[in-house]
Amino acid sequence: MNNKTAMDKNPFSFYDFLGYLFPGMMTLLIIIHLIYIDNPTSISDYFNIEKFIKTFKNDISIEWWKTTLLLIIFSYTCGHIISYLSSTTIEYFSNRIFKYPSHYLLHEDKRNYCDYWASYFTDNATFGNICWRIILFFLLCPITCFILPFGSLIHINAFVARPLDAYIRDNITTKFLHLTQKLQLSQPQLESDADYHRIVMHYVYLNIPNCQRKTDNYIAIYGFLRSICLILCVFTVFIFYNAIFSSNIHITPTGWKLVITMIILCNITFMGFVKFYRRFTLENYMALLTEKIDKKEL
Repeated sequence: MNNKTAMDKNPFSFYDFLGYLFPGMMTLLIIIHLIYIDNPTSISDYFNIEKFIKTFKNDISIEWWKTTLLLIIFSYTCGHIISYLSSTTIEYFSNRIFKYPSHYLLHEDKRNYCDYWASYFTDNATFGNICWRIILFFLLCPITCFILPFGSLIHINAFVARPLDAYIRDNITTKFLHLTQKLQLSQPQLESDADYHRIVMHYVYLNIPNCQRKTDNYIAIYGFLRSICLILCVFTVFIFYNAIFSSNIHITPTGWKLVITMIILCNITFMGFVKFYRRFTLENYMALLTEKIDKKEL
């Protein structure tokens, strides 16, 4: 496949469509359920299937809701909004805490619990950035209050941000430096924050067609998990804060179990997002590493 064929290829796929449709539909269902729920008295009411079904059978008499096409359009549009919001929250948080996969795959940074928070609040710190990061800390508290303290304790964070072995790192660096010469680009300092992975990503996609389907799937999967993670986090924070500050809602033992379950789901989807985010970057690096070099280029 030549460059023109790769560029003419339609990047939209059925998986991309579902990746926007399902999170958007999930968001609409949750919002409508929260609007129409009748005087909740405990956290368990938010998860009551009978009340959920009652909302859509009896409480809603909106004609468009019965139209499948309109439901799909609204869900798909909402999915795009959620995808964008998740990139500015979930992905932003991951990159501030663990740094970009393109960085930690090639660099061996040994950090402890305090180092993660130091990088989160001090890297490129401006007043606006710090305010946004504080807001994210509370918005994503099902993750921030769990994955970092417990992740450091049982070494999950170090496992997530683990680098490749020295042999592979050295060879990827060599291949990238060769690529800059081939493209007649200046050679960046790989220890810097230069976005050299973007060059690798575009070169691999346009010149190594065998990996296109794989990278497209990774993008669809990590985008889907990122959106679901945001939805679960916001829903968990809503019901938890509502239970704390509302005198009408009581936290029962069952309610605590439901909250803990939601927190676990938030962290599982977050770790799933980080996993496929890492795999997407690694796929680009390995495709570059295993590319056959024309003898004329040597």
